Amino acid sequence: MRASIEEIQSRLRELHVDGWLLHVFRDTNPVAVSTLALPTGQTRSRRAYYWIPAEGEPRKLHHAIEPHTLAHLPGPSRTYLSYTSLGEELANLVNGAKKVAMEYSPDCLIPTVSWVDAGTIERIRSFGVEVVSSAELIQYFEACLTDEQITSHFTAADVCKRVANEAFEEVGRQLREAKIPREAQIQHYIMHRFAQEGLTTDHPPIVAVDANASDPHYDPQEDSDSAITPGCVLLIDLWVKGKGAEDIFADQTWMGYIGSNPPEKVVQVWELLRDARRAGFDLVQRRIDSGQPVFGWEVDDEVRAPIIAAGYGEYFFHRTGHSITTVDHGSGANIDNLETRELRPLIPRTLFSIEPGIYLPEFGMRSEYNVLIDANGKPVFAGGTDQEDLILVQV
Repeated sequence: MRASIEEIQSRLRELHVDGWLLHVFRDTNPVAVSTLALPTGQTRSRRAYYWIPAEGEPRKLHHAIEPHTLAHLPGPSRTYLSYTSLGEELANLVNGAKKVAMEYSPDCLIPTVSWVDAGTIERIRSFGVEVVSSAELIQYFEACLTDEQITSHFTAADVCKRVANEAFEEVGRQLREAKIPREAQIQHYIMHRFAQEGLTTDHPPIVAVDANASDPHYDPQEDSDSAITPGCVLLIDLWVKGKGAEDIFADQTWMGYIGSNPPEKVVQVWELLRDARRAGFDLVQRRIDSGQPVFGWEVDDEVRAPIIAAGYGEYFFHRTGHSITTVDHGSGANIDNLETRELRPLIPRTLFSIEPGIYLPEFGMRSEYNVLIDANGKPVFAGGTDQEDLILVQV
């Protein structure tokens, strides 16, 4: 298991939950797979359940033909065969519990933790049990980083920042040599530099000019990408991590302009994004300094408010940020009160992005940095990525 039974039970008691019921079926619940460290390559075609009570010994329930599913875990096991015996055994498994955590989110407000099917939730409720979301347990045990993981993130963040700046320099070098760089070419340049640095990523970076930058998930293709020319707004969004299974991603977006004198509107939009991004960080810092919790939805609102007030609200159409772990979009609290309502607090040793965007018909902009709540509960900029001014590419 990723965490000890004792650690999980301590957290359950803090949350005033009687136990955590982890449901396993064909790997449809990645939280159970990860938390229980289920072996890879194993057949899991029948339902299995692992019950971790707040007090006492954990227990296992598995199908008669797949006793191996939970065999590596501590605690006594029971077997079921028919669907009727499954119901009886499940009732016995959670007997005495009044509040049970499962991978469920009321109204699916946090879809990244909602993995257990409605029928299973209904069956557990039929025993007179209240089913609550395991979202806070998931964040605590899946998204809190070790010291080594935090170090791996800062290493990746330093490379990310350096390679991004090298990419802007490469654009300028080519233009000064009367060449015409293109989006896909600079994307390939960044991937080559990541390989040289011994880092990896799950998808190539976004390199986008002008209107292309108004597509938050733009992916330049060699047969349809755009040239990078003087007078362009240039967005570079890149994310990377070490090659170790437990290494942590860094995810940054940098904004530039090709030339020395960006138009007034470009500067205005950039400064609005920069200040909105800082407002989110400042809220986190104020709350933590005062000993008060701060929630993902609140930070989204704080960042979004000045953009709405400036008349650009309709052009900021995604959440403000996301959890970052061994995957770029992790299982901790997101900075979101738009696409979902993130009700979890931001807690020590978690990492997330703050990345407001304004996507106009003529050009798009996004400013992104990563924020770590360190082991002492203090927010810090990860990798020193607090971009102050537009990068002006000299041509």
